[in-house]
Amino acid sequence: MATYAEPGSLSPSVPRSSLSDRIEATLADEPLRPWCVHRLYEELAAPEGLGDREHGLLQTQYAADSLAHDGRVRRETVSAVTIGVQCQDTVYWSPRSECEHLEEFGPDYEAPAILHRLGAHFQCHGL
Repeated sequence: MATYAEPGSLSPSVPRSSLSDRIEATLADEPLRPWCVHRLYEELAAPEGLGDREHGLLQTQYAADSLAHDGRVRRETVSAVTIGVQCQDTVYWSPRSECEHLEEFGPDYEAPAILHRLGAHFQCHGL
């Protein structure tokens, strides 16, 4: 099974044929629903035992970002400031969707709704 990592990057090596393919297939199965990197990790990587949460999130994000770089998924980064803390998340979706931007998925993905949800997500995780 081939792995890849950019030379000199902090990105971990990720099994290309497993995690990346599962991410792409999951997003293709639900083209009308964007997935945040945390949900991708919890649904696809955590059950596979990719190590601790932080390492698993990095692997998941790198695999999804590589797919986005290759044009196989779409992505958008969301950033909010809540309780004095900068919160950031990346959201991915299938290119099979007609939406090119996150806000095109409707009111739940437009500001300020998405920013409130992002802030709540990070508060729930104790950050």
